[in-house]
Amino acid sequence: MDPSADSPQPPGGVPARALAIAAGLPPSRVQVVDSIGSTNLALMRADWGPALDGPRVLLARQQTEGRGRRGRVWLSGGDESLTLSVCLELPLPEGGAQLTGLSVRAGVEVAECLAGLTGGLALKWPNDLQRHGRKVAGLLCESRLQADRVRVVAGLGINLLPAGHLLDQIGQPAGALFDTPADLPDRWRLAGLIAAALLRGVGGDHKQAPLPDRWAAFDALAGAPVVVLAEGAPALAGIADGIEPDGALRLRMGDTVQRISVGEVSLRRQPDAAAAAPP
Repeated sequence: MDPSADSPQPPGGVPARALAIAAGLPPSRVQVVDSIGSTNLALMRADWGPALDGPRVLLARQQTEGRGRRGRVWLSGGDESLTLSVCLELPLPEGGAQLTGLSVRAGVEVAECLAGLTGGLALKWPNDLQRHGRKVAGLLCESRLQADRVRVVAGLGINLLPAGHLLDQIGQPAGALFDTPADLPDRWRLAGLIAAALLRGVGGDHKQAPLPDRWAAFDALAGAPVVVLAEGAPALAGIADGIEPDGALRLRMGDTVQRISVGEVSLRRQPDAAAAAPP
């Protein structure tokens, strides 16, 4: 499938080839474009083949209409950031239940991938990657059904280096994965490692350790008083208590635990535990 006509690198071009090697994919499965509206949208709209298609990676040097969760805009620009999406078609799981935790699992895979390259990483449920308490990456997972298969697309926008002209527009504390250009590893190898992590997250090739245990190593909200927002309005308050095996957030409210499902809510820290106690 051809996701975009926006000045792609030819198969085997240097960036695509280097990315493919690091991701463990044939170069024909990787495309690099100078500019595109949305890498996720391009892969989601690409023509369906007659059978299950293999993994695809699409990287854009600039993304002009990037999207985050809940319709938010993700800004990207130049060498200070990295924007890519991966695509995989899977046999349709019964009832679609196995898709529930893909977003959380993909976030854990990316965090584990990057932990050896930089310090201070954490995950804010469901999959916001933070460094030293500031958001450095956003992950958007989407799926589309057709007949007996599902197409899963996972897109990641990541701030590689500080870029004030972008960070000032975000409206929340934002940071960068690396502090200086000298800290940044080879861009294309890094992109390939991230792509491989995303594909592991959405493809079912998961490690033996339970997902809650892997999440706990990066949990930015563990034990914190939080407010759950539904469509922007406070809905529930309690203490963040890790996640369930399917990726749902555990919200402790007194003697009970409430399950919060991926994609339904946002979280905000409260100033103290008393404020988080339910009425």
